[in-house]
Amino acid sequence: MRQDFRAAPVRRMVVMGESNAYGMCATDPENEWVQAVASLIRRHQDGYLQVRNNSIPANVLSPAAPGYIPFRGEYATAPSALERYEDDMVAHRPDLAVYAYGLNDSRCGHATSSFIRDYETIVSSTRRELTDALIVLVGPYWNPPYDRELWSSPGYDHQRASFGAFARAGDDLVRDYNSAIRDLADRYGCLFVDAYSTLQGALWLIHDDACHLTDIGQALLGMEVFAQVATNCSFLSRRSIAAYQEGGFSIHNTGGTNGLPAAIMTWRYMPWGTRTRSVGPPTWSMVEHRPA
Repeated sequence: MRQDFRAAPVRRMVVMGESNAYGMCATDPENEWVQAVASLIRRHQDGYLQVRNNSIPANVLSPAAPGYIPFRGEYATAPSALERYEDDMVAHRPDLAVYAYGLNDSRCGHATSSFIRDYETIVSSTRRELTDALIVLVGPYWNPPYDRELWSSPGYDHQRASFGAFARAGDDLVRDYNSAIRDLADRYGCLFVDAYSTLQGALWLIHDDACHLTDIGQALLGMEVFAQVATNCSFLSRRSIAAYQEGGFSIHNTGGTNGLPAAIMTWRYMPWGTRTRSVGPPTWSMVEHRPA
């Protein structure tokens, strides 16, 4: 039996992350992965859900990241997650708190020990302040720079030159991050979403900027986050279970949408139990459990 991380519906969802969580390069707002998650939750749980997306493009986890740029009236990666999580996450008192960090930090060479130390500060404080919240840690997804051979090819000359501090090649850091974030989630009763394994190597899910997800990539990541919540939290199943129990549904009156009529009739009236034939369709005098 799995641990049930949450039985009560969520009413306020707050997200902090980088450009992918911001939804950058999604041409349809509905496909932004944060909105995809929210839409699926609203569809299946009872009641409303408010969403606040506090993600910032080019954001990094802490000032220790080599790609951290303080704000001086122009482009900056500040304030980092460590500098803003109290205002942009905890102060909103969400019952679903989502952090999505690691891509920018790994691509600028932030050492795993430093990255996880600062991430633990954020997560431990969030858990302490939001005792009953469902906290989800979304790991970094796959990018072309993580493949050294691919990233060194002439087709990425422009991107390598334009990424500046975020052009580091190789997947050693991101794989270390994934393992460490998973352990961090376990220590503080959070859910971990392995976005890297889900999207790894699917180059067609990344725009030609070699960084941001396409609409389908965004939607898939949203589905993966939702899947982790749904398979580890019972609150999303309660509505469906109640509808089935209270609405008179059974194996005899569900399914078969657009199904072949002959196949449906055969399944329903084959003699798995004793039946009698009279005027009209066959009627069951005894119903047994039948094969799925």
